[in-house]
Amino acid sequence: MNSHDVTVTGFLIILTGVIGTEIAGRTGLAKVPTFSQVMTRIMATRTGRVGMLVAWAWLGLHFFAR
Repeated sequence: MNSHDVTVTGFLIILTGVIGTEIAGRTGLAKVPTFSQVMTRIMATRTGRVGMLVAWAWLGLHFFAR
């Protein structure tokens, strides 16, 4: 198993956790906010909007730039 496989496996584990948390939040199994509620809360302030812009720029720089 090379480093690429480890990285992909790590991202799949994170994605599975995020989806599981979203399902738990939507069904009421746990008192966790849904992704929509979290994003609404973040985007309510200027600092949150700037933070999201920086996060998207970082993702774009690291995942899509070659």
